[in-house]
Amino acid sequence: MAQPPSPTTDLAPAAAGQPQLQTEFVSFHNRADLRVAACLDHVGTGLRSRPWVLLAPKYGETKKNNLQLAYHLAANGLNVLRFDHTNHVGESEGETTAFTIPGAAADVTACLDYLEESLGVRQVVAVANSLSARCLLRVAGNDTRIIKLISVAGVVNLLGTMQEIYREDILGLYRGGHRWGVTNFLGLEINGDMFLETILSAELHDLAGSVQDAGKLRVPLVYFYPEQDAWVARAEVEQMLAACPQGRMVTVAAAMHEVQESPRAAEELFRQVVWACWHDTPQPDDTKAVPHAPDKKTLLAQNRRERERLRRAGTPSEGETEFWTGYLKKYSILEKSTDYRAYLNLVGHLCGPPRPGVLVLDAGCGNGLFGRWMLREAWRHLPPSNELPPTYVGLDLTTQGLADALTGQLGVGRRMLPVAPGLQYAMVDFDLLSDGHARLPFRDDTFDVICCSLVLSYLKRPQALLAELHRVLRPGGVFVASSMKPHCDLSVIYRDSIGRHVTTGDVDSGRDLLRAAGKIKLKEETGHYTFYSPAQLATIVMDADFNVRRSQLSLGNQAAVIQAFK
Repeated sequence: MAQPPSPTTDLAPAAAGQPQLQTEFVSFHNRADLRVAACLDHVGTGLRSRPWVLLAPKYGETKKNNLQLAYHLAANGLNVLRFDHTNHVGESEGETTAFTIPGAAADVTACLDYLEESLGVRQVVAVANSLSARCLLRVAGNDTRIIKLISVAGVVNLLGTMQEIYREDILGLYRGGHRWGVTNFLGLEINGDMFLETILSAELHDLAGSVQDAGKLRVPLVYFYPEQDAWVARAEVEQMLAACPQGRMVTVAAAMHEVQESPRAAEELFRQVVWACWHDTPQPDDTKAVPHAPDKKTLLAQNRRERERLRRAGTPSEGETEFWTGYLKKYSILEKSTDYRAYLNLVGHLCGPPRPGVLVLDAGCGNGLFGRWMLREAWRHLPPSNELPPTYVGLDLTTQGLADALTGQLGVGRRMLPVAPGLQYAMVDFDLLSDGHARLPFRDDTFDVICCSLVLSYLKRPQALLAELHRVLRPGGVFVASSMKPHCDLSVIYRDSIGRHVTTGDVDSGRDLLRAAGKIKLKEETGHYTFYSPAQLATIVMDADFNVRRSQLSLGNQAAVIQAFK
């Protein structure tokens, strides 16, 4: 392979007169005659002279998810091809019900064919993440055009990982005659029986198959293992790597299976992947070589461009009311999670202790988990009194959520008759506030406390709701808001929820919640939802004239929480 650029070459980003990072949208057909949509990321005109990296998307993700890594690679002298799988999400052809792992592996071969036939490229470094790494491992053992394989949190025991996620012996059930038909697997509707049959017949289902494929490799295999991976066992990775003559592991400190949930871990990963693409030796601890970072403005502009393309390529088939009605049915399982209980305790602490006569607005109450928390605290701490009781008002999009909130909160309220609260509920679509005319049905300066838990991310214009919440909060009142953070990883929270003292129904609810999380992640990627870091959440709240006092992470470090005042 050619030598990597030095920090003084013309690849330094954003310098005047120097070549800029650019992306070309291309398409080609795989051997099943389905169109594959792809992007070529590069600097300058060296499409034939610079080395190439092939980036495969994760299951349930598109080529856009690899944009940040692709631009880091391109900024450091590498050309990149990233693509969408067929029969998957994104811009490639096909239906998700026809998705299979062998089919995904065939897409990789189609990418190699395209690079060779169109650009004369016969040597490629392949980089893959999670489930897609299993596809690449199979292809790399048989296709000499892959000269190095880099696996990030790659699945090495597929059915073992599925069993860890779903707490079922998937293989045993299938061999025993159970059939799934079309089923939701981590957010995508796939043909579960075809998916299982094809991985079994191709021997892609277990650790033994990965060990066998690793033993066929005659090229380097670099495996980046997230230190806190909940789905892939380190011992199994080590067993797979032991079979590969040139296999080695690199531990990514303080990282989860979704490495990008930690910006610091992601930056370290990008740096090391750049090194691994150029070098066959481990990166020295004292190295002074710092890879170029892509120009942020260029990266953000391309991110917006691709988000708009994804919007046009496919609109969610179900409406928001339908989606959230189904989602909230399973949401109560989170009450069994210590991380979620800690999150509720934090939100409640930031809202302040219940007191006689306080008016509380729960904007986006869902099925009422925060309301139940507040009532329990009032029951525990408020003495019998003739003063006005607290009043709780819950607003939500779905009748199902409001009904569940009422049922659960009345159950708590019956035990706290000395301070029986006022409970009021109303169905409100916050997105209707976006037209500038609709308003919340309350007078100015009404509420003492407003909680807006995990809601703002899912609105078309969160600023419209924030303006209304500022209007109805009294001067000096407290406002607490939260959002899942970008690239959040719910694996630890999920495992904590169903880890102990759960029923069969709890496990089913947990699976459904994880499936819904997959849909939410896809909606985030296509721009239908926007998640915020603590700093980003604080910024949009301050833009609504709130005075932000506190900003932090909670919910297993996956959610941003802010406290503000009017």
